[in-house]
Amino acid sequence: MKDYRGFLIRNERKRLNISLEALSHGICSPSYLSKIENNTLIANDSIYDLLLEKLGMQLLDKVEEEKLRSMLDLFFKYYMSSNQQLLKIMKVLLEYKDKVSSSTLFIQYQLFLLYASEMNLQVTVSVKEVEKYYPYMDNQQREYFHLFRLSSGNIVLSENDDWIYVRTLKAKANLYMYQKHIFKAYDLYKTCLSCAVELRNKNLISEILCSLGWVCLNVDIEQAEKYYLSAVSYDSGYQQLAFYNLGATMLQNKKYRKKGKRYLQKGVKHCKDEFMKIKYKEALFIYTVLYEDKKDAKSIIKDLSDCEHIDVLSMMLKEHYQLNVDYQNGLMKLKDTSVLFKFLYCKNCEFLRKYKDICSLNEWI
Repeated sequence: MKDYRGFLIRNERKRLNISLEALSHGICSPSYLSKIENNTLIANDSIYDLLLEKLGMQLLDKVEEEKLRSMLDLFFKYYMSSNQQLLKIMKVLLEYKDKVSSSTLFIQYQLFLLYASEMNLQVTVSVKEVEKYYPYMDNQQREYFHLFRLSSGNIVLSENDDWIYVRTLKAKANLYMYQKHIFKAYDLYKTCLSCAVELRNKNLISEILCSLGWVCLNVDIEQAEKYYLSAVSYDSGYQQLAFYNLGATMLQNKKYRKKGKRYLQKGVKHCKDEFMKIKYKEALFIYTVLYEDKKDAKSIIKDLSDCEHIDVLSMMLKEHYQLNVDYQNGLMKLKDTSVLFKFLYCKNCEFLRKYKDICSLNEWI
């Protein structure tokens, strides 16, 4: 992972017209600073702190930074679980807006602002603004970013009253989704779609079609498929995420599993983002294991050496992997990270219940 602080130091140094030699003096060598700025080297926190202080940038103290980290973790936890405490913690986090520019939590905070922008119209951070930090995001942050792009949208702010009206409606629909009021959200997204069609804006139409696809994923997969494919027809840029979401969801249903594989294969073929390529291949690997095609599974796993879940996936190649205690513990930890791992966790629980007597007899559980 690249360190955002190098990017920040370079931008601020150039803005203040300070040379490498002047900024690095008494802290490190100019060549060392150059490597920090170009992210070819990750320095100690103390060096970053000294450089930021010399640039006159405000630093959070360690206690306050840890408090902020805990609140950001809570915000995303509440978001994923549709906990209504989300709004309360969002209000507190917004008070840090002017304090985080030199914090190691800067990128996580920008992602928070992105999510908050759909629930609080006073927050005006756009997807494009946050996207420039994408190279500096870790895998979890990239997943948050992709989820927002797919489920929430990228409506460009405008002074046009009609656009503001659609944005307000869409923000409310997103909030319904966070609170699991699926049908209320669906009705409101449909209203948004009608407005977008009247405005004749293809980008806006495709955004809302994606939101409708997201709503329908776990309610009516065939309807979700229609919305996603319509979104892709308006803007092919949505293909990467739409095909992954359809494929990963279809894998969980025997009736649609082979169709899901086709979406995953088509998506990975055209995918240019390395992080998403790994997500696609994870899903395709799980497909091959479900169909007990160990040959294809062994072939795919060779491309997953950089996957952070490689240990759990590797266990799936072993005989009777469902009974492996390490595999069960691994799924327990991962079940809240993605719908596929949650699916595998539930499937494994069903397997263990089915063979409870055999498992107990052999002391596997």
